[in-house]
Formats: sequence, C-alpha cells, structure tokens
Amino acid sequence: MFSRIMMTLLAVILLVTLYPSNQVSASSTADKVVAAAKAQIGVPYRWGGTTPSGFDCSGFMRYVYDQVGISLPRTTAEQYRVGQNVSKSNLRPGDLVFFETYQPGASHSGVYIGNNQFVHASSSNGVSTSSINDPHYWGPRYLGAKRVIEEKQPTVQEAKPVSLPAGQYHDVDNSFWAHDMIKRLGEAGIINGYNDFTFKPNNEITRSQVARLLARALDLKPTNYSGDFNDVHSNTSGYEEIQAVVDAGLFKGDSNGNFRPNDPFTRAHIAIVFDRAFDLPEAVTAAGFTDVPSSSNAYDAIQRLAASGITTGHNDNTFRPNNSTTRAQLAVFLHRALYE
Repeated sequence: MFSRIMMTLLAVILLVTLYPSNQVSASSTADKVVAAAKAQIGVPYRWGGTTPSGFDCSGFMRYVYDQVGISLPRTTAEQYRVGQNVSKSNLRPGDLVFFETYQPGASHSGVYIGNNQFVHASSSNGVSTSSINDPHYWGPRYLGAKRVIEEKQPTVQEAKPVSLPAGQYHDVDNSFWAHDMIKRLGEAGIINGYNDFTFKPNNEITRSQVARLLARALDLKPTNYSGDFNDVHSNTSGYEEIQAVVDAGLFKGDSNGNFRPNDPFTRAHIAIVFDRAFDLPEAVTAAGFTDVPSSSNAYDAIQRLAASGITTGHNDNTFRPNNSTTRAQLAVFLHRALYE
C-alpha cells in the first residue's frame, strides 16, 4: 500500500514537472513593479532626482517602471497622459495614481501597491508609503489613475454573455444610484454599453465618447468638417461625431492642433461643453464652490451648470473641476440636461 501511494505521488510530481501551469507567475510584472517601488523606501527626496541617491516624484516613477522595461515620460503631467484610465474602485497593484497638489492638474504621482496604499517620493518624507484615502491630505487631492501594465491572463473558456434589452446592463442593477438615468438614455439610443452587455459605470469617460453622446442627443451632423486635427482622421472611431460637435462650436482642440480624443473628460469640461450645448441660463446666485475661484476660465459655466440643477457639487462644498468624470456621472448630467 505504501509503495502504491509513493508511486502515485511520483506520477503527480512528474506530470506537474512536464506540464507546468499556464497561470501567470506570482513574480508578474505588477509584482516586480511593487517590489521595485518598495525597495526604494527611505531614499531621500531630491528635486530633479532620478536615481536611488535621491528622487522627485516623477523621477521615482520613471525609475521604478524602467526596472521592468516600461518607459514613462519624465514629468508627472506627461505621465498622466499615458496608459489606460482606471477608476478608483478598479485599482490594481502596479497602477499609477495621480494627485492635484500645488497646481491644477496632475502634479504628484505614485505606485499603487494594494489596500489603498501607494509608494511615492514625498517632498517631506522621501520615498514612503501613504494612503490614497488619507483624509488630511491625499484623499481630497486624488485625481485619477492609469494602467500601463497588461498581464497575460490564463486562457479561460468564457460563457457567451446573456443579451439584454436596450438600457439594461449586467453591471447596473436596480439599486445602482444612476440606474434610472442610464436606462432611459440607453432606451433612447443615446448611450450604449459594451458587447458583453455591461455598461462599466465607474470607467472614466473620454472626450471622443462625450462627443458621440452629445451628437446623438442633439442630433448633430457635420456641416463643413472644420475640425482639422493632427490626431483625428477620417478612419478614427467617432470621426463624424467629433466633426459634428466641433462644427457646432461645442468642442475645440488644443493649441497644438490636437483634439486629444482619449483624454479623460473633467468636471470643468462638463460645465464648459454643456453650457455651450444647452445654452444654460445665467446664475442669479453664486453656488460658492470653495475650489472654483472667480478667476477660473470655467467659473461662469460651472455657476450656470449648478443654477440649472445639473450639478450640486460635493458634500464638502467643492466642485472638484479637475477630477475626471465616470460614465455613470456623465449619464446623470446628460439626463438632467435633457429631461429635467
């Protein structure tokens, strides 16, 4: 009996040796990024620093990802423009997290390591670990996240997704806070889900996606194809809709002649574009958002957006103009503008 058991064990070991698992190794790219980031904890902060003798935040990020063969731009603002947008609820270790600190837009970055923690080069503590939800500093300044790591996952035979009627999605149930608005816009053919009949409500929405939604909602068509952009061509997905919203004066490009179709659509952008699209009335009383000074180029549009009831801001009396907008949030704003 003992010899039979030993022979069985040897056979199992031989099978495992000859036919290794197709699972992603524990030492994946993300694991290596996290390990590389943690290995630098304690290194002092140095303005312009890019080596283990001293780092600034973007220099630290570039060094860490370079260890796994991923090249990042030098500055935090440039790093915020690469990779795939990731919602806060879908963060994975190895993602890049960004914060708005001393100036508008992305001005600080770090490596997400899981459990709401990130490693970064802090000007006060050097390379250290902090919480993205720290209520005293990092939490209110969280701006967004990007994913530059694509792990190869095991091949799994997936069942064909169950089809659903227009306006219904597997990841938006009746209890979801924006369910009714998403459903109505879906039934009207204004907003669409994905091929697997999901809506992905927490994904960030991009400029080209908003252009498509507004073109459908307002039945806009191109008139003279005035938007001659370096990064939008006739074979670009959403080309007709982008031209339509540009011809209608709702969108503009940047100073370099780019439309930047894949950039996140911020809350300030919502105010500016919705103000143009829906000709919002003047605000009789200022909303008094603490983070929207009267000198902001979006100030008037934000005030009109609030006066129209399309937005109420956050509970702490902030508007957070530079935060990106999720698909669910955009659906609610658009529903209010069209039907309420």
